[in-house]
Amino acid sequence: MSKKPVARCGIRIVLSLCTPLLLLLSNLYLLANPAFIRYEYGRPYFLPADLYNAAERLSLAEATLHYLRSSESADYLASLKAQGRAIYNAREIKHLVDVKLVMHAAFWVHRTCALLFVLAVAFSWHRPQQWAGALQAIYQGCLAFLVLLIAISVLVYTNFDLFFTAFHRLFFKGDSWLFAFSDTLIQLFPVQFWMDATWILAVLTMGECVIVGTAAYALSHRLRGV
Repeated sequence: MSKKPVARCGIRIVLSLCTPLLLLLSNLYLLANPAFIRYEYGRPYFLPADLYNAAERLSLAEATLHYLRSSESADYLASLKAQGRAIYNAREIKHLVDVKLVMHAAFWVHRTCALLFVLAVAFSWHRPQQWAGALQAIYQGCLAFLVLLIAISVLVYTNFDLFFTAFHRLFFKGDSWLFAFSDTLIQLFPVQFWMDATWILAVLTMGECVIVGTAAYALSHRLRGV
């Protein structure tokens, strides 16, 4: 097999995989943002914390997010205090360290996908037939990911607890992610927070897959004269 068909096949694989991941993880950046925390805390049905007033809760949640997005060490978490006491116990700190590793790995995947996507597009766009094939790969990747997201959304809707448990068992060891209602992590980020985040992430990504996939499909057919 010549090098050109292999290169074209590689480009199509890259585009079909990287495009939906770029959409998904770009939306993760949007949610891992203080603005989303303020949005959630401002919603009428969002339950108040038992241990903290509204100002303390927001300040502590934003400080926790700062740790996750920054290069701060676990000592930063241990230094967070409210009402004269440390807010996180050792188990919570260990879990947040694990969360930070997962989050930074996701952001690394996002950057890698962005680089591969740009290189694949740059290699293809000036060759009409190859660009048409690349666009078809983008469409196929978005379609496949859309089907996957719809299936996951059905699971989330019918049994969020099963989805939540499966997600944590996939990325975290044992029961390190289980906490008491009185723990700060649950006080700041209750289940409702994660349900809302999951739905927003899914709906945004599904909408983007439809838009990007439809545009890629239409352009690829136009280039092929169909």
